[in-house]
Amino acid sequence: MAAIFYFRLTFCALVAALLGVTNAQAQSTSSPTRFDAAGNLLLASNAQGENAGVGRPMLYIPPTRVSAAPDPEDIAYFYDDSRKDLSQALAWMVESNAVAPTYWNLYLESRIRLKMKDYPGAKEAAEKSYKLAIKSMPTSQPYVELSAAVVAKAHTLAKQ
Repeated sequence: MAAIFYFRLTFCALVAALLGVTNAQAQSTSSPTRFDAAGNLLLASNAQGENAGVGRPMLYIPPTRVSAAPDPEDIAYFYDDSRKDLSQALAWMVESNAVAPTYWNLYLESRIRLKMKDYPGAKEAAEKSYKLAIKSMPTSQPYVELSAAVVAKAHTLAKQ
């Protein structure tokens, strides 16, 4: 029984080694990896032969940030959803909407204002969101309904 086990183990190791050898390739020294003055990686396009990459256009690969900082809208949404600091979330949304107002960000601002009991501000932001959402129909249908609901709720709460 042990002989069969060792035979199978040896056979699998041999197959793995053979598969690894066929896929292994030596790195070519004729086309070295190049970097520009800023340290960004440059690659030769279709480089082959002894003078690979010489006189050919280089492909620029920009560095990417693995963990980019979240946008203010994302942080505001998190603060609103977790009820951490509504005034800070509102400040971020006002700042974001001053730069580029979108119906989803205006809706979030109206929702934050509604939670903070700023009913006139909530109604105003929801009306702006409603108008922008109407322009983007049919993809923004849920935001049209949500904004209309915030307008109605702000109106009824302002009367009380």
